[in-house]
Amino acid sequence: MPSETSGHAGAQLIFRNIVSLAKKHQVTLVAFMDSDENHMIESLTNHGINVHTIFYPRNQKSLGSKLSSGIRNIGPMVNSISGKEPFYFAKYKSIKMADLVSKLISESKFDLVQVEYNVMHHYSKQIGDIPNVIVFHDVSSKVYERGKASGNTSNKRFFDMTRILEPSITNKFDAVVTLTEEDHDYLQNLGCESPIHVIPPQITIPAIRSTEKNPKAICFVGSFNREPNIQAVQILIDELFPQLLDKIQLNIIGKDLPNYLVNKIKGIQGINYLGFIDDVDGFLASQMMMVAPIQIGSGLKMKIPHALACGTVVITTPVGAEGIGLEESDGLWIADSNETMVDIINNNIDELDLMIKQGLSGRNAVKEKFSENNIIPKFEILYSEILQA
Repeated sequence: MPSETSGHAGAQLIFRNIVSLAKKHQVTLVAFMDSDENHMIESLTNHGINVHTIFYPRNQKSLGSKLSSGIRNIGPMVNSISGKEPFYFAKYKSIKMADLVSKLISESKFDLVQVEYNVMHHYSKQIGDIPNVIVFHDVSSKVYERGKASGNTSNKRFFDMTRILEPSITNKFDAVVTLTEEDHDYLQNLGCESPIHVIPPQITIPAIRSTEKNPKAICFVGSFNREPNIQAVQILIDELFPQLLDKIQLNIIGKDLPNYLVNKIKGIQGINYLGFIDDVDGFLASQMMMVAPIQIGSGLKMKIPHALACGTVVITTPVGAEGIGLEESDGLWIADSNETMVDIINNNIDELDLMIKQGLSGRNAVKEKFSENNIIPKFEILYSEILQA
């Protein structure tokens, strides 16, 4: 469900864009919604957005709920096992959602339909002849290709499926949006024939009460239902942290870190897993650095410009930096090896004034590059092109 308070970067991206678009357009949102997301509707309707939802429970805890989810997911599992599409795609094919989309299409005169996420491609048939665009928040084939390079056999199987599936998805739509030039080129090479437009996400610049830093603290922020973030934490605790100066403290925040990693962290002095916290902006602003050793993935890693927007420098990999287009003078270090990353951290952890200065430079750079005034006109131009085609 799109929300500024969501712990999911994609939900924040959608929220910011549709709220901005609703200033000039009549926007109708159709979305899956979990049981704990009902309160998010008001923040959308307050901006004049019409909201329609289909209940879709995720991450169920009770035995009964798990059984219900298991039954619901039998079909998607069969599709995944048979090689039609990965489970992550198949589970979002819903008869109720298809019926709702059909109903709204028949009752309303939409000028254009925008589909968010590749996994929501199932409803292109319901859209019919209305001009349309699909936004790829990331390219799954690219994620799986990078994952299989690290020896993950399931990633190899999913890559074999998605490298055929994803170009067929893109070619069902009048236009495609990616968040980065790298994803644009990747989709073209896969066989996407529809026009591809690169539109980065909006990044909100938070009001920071203080630039005071914890002089020993570095951090990583992520949602841990995603393999790239789990792998990054493993690299941090197994490969990077043992080489850091003894005084450095590593703070990890985010929901749903696997128990085996939580238990491992408990046995390592100097590493703290803080789980989900409400004031992420204030936390990020208090850290000397964010370290993001991301090795797999696709799309634009919103945690990177988010940390910079909070005035905190970031050390990441070439994969983590894709689409951001900033450099060291903007507070973004790009390290192509663990050794380089360790050296950057150890050599700069005591440079408080420099970290504050470069963090503020990063904040200003993000404000200029990822502002509403820079991003939304790109959508307006795209819509005009689609409607005139």
